Amino acid sequence: MATIKDIANRVGVSTCTVSRYINRKIVVKPETAERIDQAILDLDYRKNSIAVSLKTRRSKIIALVIPSLKNVFFAEIADNIASVLEKQGYSMVTFTSENDYQKELETCEKLMDVGADGAIFMTLPFAYQNGKHIERLQSHNVATLMINRFFEPNPFVTIATDFQYGVEQGTQLLIDRGRKKIGMIVGAENHPQSDVYRQAFTETMHKNGLFVEPYQIQNCYFSATAMETITHDMIDHGIEAIFGISDFTVLSSLRVIQERNLKMPRDIMLIGSGNTQFSELVHISSLHSRTDLLGQKAAASMLMMLQGHLPERFILVKPHIVERASTQTVYNL
Repeated sequence: MATIKDIANRVGVSTCTVSRYINRKIVVKPETAERIDQAILDLDYRKNSIAVSLKTRRSKIIALVIPSLKNVFFAEIADNIASVLEKQGYSMVTFTSENDYQKELETCEKLMDVGADGAIFMTLPFAYQNGKHIERLQSHNVATLMINRFFEPNPFVTIATDFQYGVEQGTQLLIDRGRKKIGMIVGAENHPQSDVYRQAFTETMHKNGLFVEPYQIQNCYFSATAMETITHDMIDHGIEAIFGISDFTVLSSLRVIQERNLKMPRDIMLIGSGNTQFSELVHISSLHSRTDLLGQKAAASMLMMLQGHLPERFILVKPHIVERASTQTVYNL
């Protein structure tokens, strides 16, 4: 395997010059740079990142722990994080927890095995017990950060969407469109994000003098079949609009609406959450959770911690409703 010394001998410069050039710490003459680049190609040199990490105690690896790769919302945040970190020389490795607390515990052990410099956790897994595994990572000098995992100040550095504000805006929009019987489909029961959605929805309905029946707020564990069943039940109860905790949720509702030959927005209105490409493709209004800002702020906070600085402990990102045909009365889809 070729070394920096081999490249230096080939080019006729010092090993220090080659090392600093490869690590972008100096600028050399164009002709020297060309000769070094050519030598790297000719000798098939590969930078030994493991050796570098042993010397610096830095692996330059950031782990991203997400519930699933199937949800476009998580992928969009991940893309925004990676684009910032990679410019700073970090590599991002993704782990999936499948919303399982035990699997997240096992993932944390893997993170210490690979020597990750930092770990970013998205949303809270089901049956969450405590954050001792996160604290253990921190005790091993792994910088940790949470995204949409908690929605109020807590012991961990957290970036979160202000879902309270967003749900209030979306619910009020439906009420202003003349809808009084509105359904809310949230995620798992006793989950922070579900709790925020449920509370904001109920409070906004009450402020407008509207009573909320039990069937109007239903939990669903992101099963398409279960969401379709819930939608059928809501329609049978005369629901005039549905607000879902994700775009994936209302896509399942859309299928039921089409099967029952109902028209949007005349017969029923839909609002999703996430403002993913799917909502745009099928013209569904959606709560834009600002995946761009969530990713960028998370990456910036992580870099601050890796540089030994303390970032802001709790950041709320303001969302907004992107309105499309599913709530605009000029359309009938």
